[in-house]
Amino acid sequence: MSNDLEQLKKALDVATAGGILQQPLIDQVLQELIEVNNPLRKNLPRKPGSGSAWILNQRTARGTAGFVDDTETPASSNSAYGQKQFPYKTVLQPGKITRKLQAQGKSLLDIQAEEVQSALQAVRDTEEYALINGDSTVNPKEFNGLRKLIPTPQVINAGAQPLTLDRLDEAIDLNRGNPDMIIMSKKANRKLNALLQAHQRFVDTMEVKGGFRVQVYNGIPIFRAVSISDAQGVGTNETDVFILDTNFVWVGELTPLKMLPLAKKSSQFDEFDIFEDISLVLGNDIMAARLAGVTL
Repeated sequence: MSNDLEQLKKALDVATAGGILQQPLIDQVLQELIEVNNPLRKNLPRKPGSGSAWILNQRTARGTAGFVDDTETPASSNSAYGQKQFPYKTVLQPGKITRKLQAQGKSLLDIQAEEVQSALQAVRDTEEYALINGDSTVNPKEFNGLRKLIPTPQVINAGAQPLTLDRLDEAIDLNRGNPDMIIMSKKANRKLNALLQAHQRFVDTMEVKGGFRVQVYNGIPIFRAVSISDAQGVGTNETDVFILDTNFVWVGELTPLKMLPLAKKSSQFDEFDIFEDISLVLGNDIMAARLAGVTL
């Protein structure tokens, strides 16, 4: 009896250990897959979070320093702070594999790999769209993106005028930090290349995290995002350019990207969910800038 109990205990331990070891490995592979050809996701910092939202205190007013006499009591003039919350939102894509498809020839692993890849692409596209365009007022299920988070004083509106190097430089200067990321559309990137060539300036590149080689402008790497629309404004031909210091802009992760097989509800399908709980955090308003209303 004792030996049977020991064998049962060992079997349970191995099964438990197998489950514990297996799922994080799958999740890690998923995160690597979603970063293929996705330098923006790889290079925008991601930090583990907790609770219902990422909560931080932002300074809303600076204290005022001044000169005083040797025996003078200084007036109280402290900085003021306000609490800001960035609630975590869930990005989820379900996957479904039919029984009949499994019976038609391909192995389950091959079919599942194809379905997982498709689901990952959907999560990637939804996440990137929210990072740029998310608006919790319009859709309470999503977090606010850069267009919503960057305040008006940090936005330069070109007034439906063409992209120029001077305007781009002005937006970079508006960022009070050390900008290390420019995000623009593919079309805007092509326009920038044309401007550089017209001014007989080199188109430089550099390697960023993940082994990606990207273009550089004034030492700042450029990341292209398909979710930035080139059809904004009255003439539907305007776009945005974002300049970030990623020491102060990051993605808070309550739940990193995961895949969860679901309980079988029908003989017709094997189902799974791919999901993450995240939020975009702007730690300091003046460490981000946006160039808006430029035509291409």
